[in-house]
Amino acid sequence: MVAQISNSNYETQTQEIAKQLLATTQEKNRSWLGQLQNQMRWDDKLLDWAMANPGLRVQLFRFIDCLPALHSKPEIAAHLQEYLTTEEVELPEALKKLLNFANPDSVPGQLAATTVAPAVETLAHKYIAGENIKQIIKTLEKLRKEKMCFTVDLLGEAVITETEAQSY
Repeated sequence: MVAQISNSNYETQTQEIAKQLLATTQEKNRSWLGQLQNQMRWDDKLLDWAMANPGLRVQLFRFIDCLPALHSKPEIAAHLQEYLTTEEVELPEALKKLLNFANPDSVPGQLAATTVAPAVETLAHKYIAGENIKQIIKTLEKLRKEKMCFTVDLLGEAVITETEAQSY
């Protein structure tokens, strides 16, 4: 036997739940956690935009691949400019102007390097659980406590010699 709920009672309950959800969302937006979640959504939108632009996507991955080998802000700025100012990269005019600095050690170059390095690191932390087993276990335990579903893959570098393999 199926219990039936009158339409008016069902509608009242539905609206009450909707009001509670809305109130909770508005409370979260005022909190630090809510602001952080909004920032994460902004990051996701920016990433979606970058991945939808094939020329930009390729050049960003090339830049990110070489970033760990760069040791100074001028090096980072020069590579950023080199990778993102090619013809195949479509950028809004404002970004093109930001990347149009004459000297990687200039204030605009320093600003670009100072901005991009932490942004890439933040992005990496969204997709990479840790640099060692201890960090990875901590991250996975946190995700489990939050009842998050996830898969884990081992990242690595292709190597040619045993010496290279040992360095990793």
